[in-house]
Amino acid sequence: MLRPEQLEDQVHFMLSTLIQRELRDPELGFLTLTAVRLTGDRSIARVYYTVLGDEQQVDRSRKALGRASGFLRSHLAKHLKMRRVPELQFFPDSTLEQGNKIEAIFAKIKEEEAARPPVPEDLP
Repeated sequence: MLRPEQLEDQVHFMLSTLIQRELRDPELGFLTLTAVRLTGDRSIARVYYTVLGDEQQVDRSRKALGRASGFLRSHLAKHLKMRRVPELQFFPDSTLEQGNKIEAIFAKIKEEEAARPPVPEDLP
């Protein structure tokens, strides 16, 4: 039996390959799987993804993944050596957006520091 991290990596790789090569849904868009997290009992796999595009594209991709979840799960069942294949739940990954917001905050702080007049060193 695989450790949970190894199983998550294996499911991540297999799903990425299946989505790239087997799914033919035009609604899917340019999608990247970022992580797979299994629950403790391995009954649910939370699959996190990012989509290039606007909110409408993210919504269309979410619906396309929902439609394809049975297909993806049945293909996982053929390749995984598990008694019960986990149910797939898809979630948009917002960590990239959060990282960009933090970067923008840091850039604004640097701008404000650069615009501030220097403090003389001879003041007590």
